[in-house]
Amino acid sequence: MDKQYYLDLIIKAIEQHGDVSRNDIDKLLWNKLPDILDEKQKKNKITNLIKELRMKGKIINNGNDSQPIWELL
Repeated sequence: MDKQYYLDLIIKAIEQHGDVSRNDIDKLLWNKLPDILDEKQKKNKITNLIKELRMKGKIINNGNDSQPIWELL
């Protein structure tokens, strides 16, 4: 699966629920990421996907650093 697939999943989840936590995003993507990735690599991949959406101005954290709540801009 390509990166855009995962980015779209995150955006769709936020559209459907209004906001999502990091834990929600982890649950959404965890089993969809390749099995070749270990736990740390999956966590880093999800972090990078969220960071990309944030840097592109698609999402914003309305929580805090320890408990982020992601919403669409």
